[in-house]
Amino acid sequence: SGPSLRTYTSSDIAGVEIGGTLKNVYALGAGLCDGLKLGDNAKAAFLTRALQEMMRVGQALGGKSETFLGLSGVGDLMATAHGSWSRNRALGEAIARNAQQALAELASRRDAVEGHRATETVSRLAKSRNVDAPILFCLHKILFEGLDARAGVTALMTRDLKSER
Repeated sequence: SGPSLRTYTSSDIAGVEIGGTLKNVYALGAGLCDGLKLGDNAKAAFLTRALQEMMRVGQALGGKSETFLGLSGVGDLMATAHGSWSRNRALGEAIARNAQQALAELASRRDAVEGHRATETVSRLAKSRNVDAPILFCLHKILFEGLDARAGVTALMTRDLKSER
């Protein structure tokens, strides 16, 4: 803790670690929203649904749902998804503009963009546990299967309607 941030303790080590990984994945998605110029409301809706998905994935991997509602979950997600310094958000924005170029440049970078590889790993783990994670799986398709970012957004937006949970 310090003059501009108060920290808290947690006994949920798995949840804190998983949240720290997942926020990078979903911050990359927030960058796609920025790069596609979807607007603040769309980005807020994306992050709201991403948080719900983080909780489902996190619980399936051994975290407690309440951990994702704290600083190490939603707090870190918001900072990383909105920060001008965020490498994950910036990569998502670059992919929205030109995926082929952005992914080629990623291969030659010396600094880490954790959300890229985390998407691959967490997607595999979520599938193996039958977790409902459409955003995560869509991001995987964009990053590793060549799905166009705008087509990915369309696929998510045209899913069957259901009650918000």
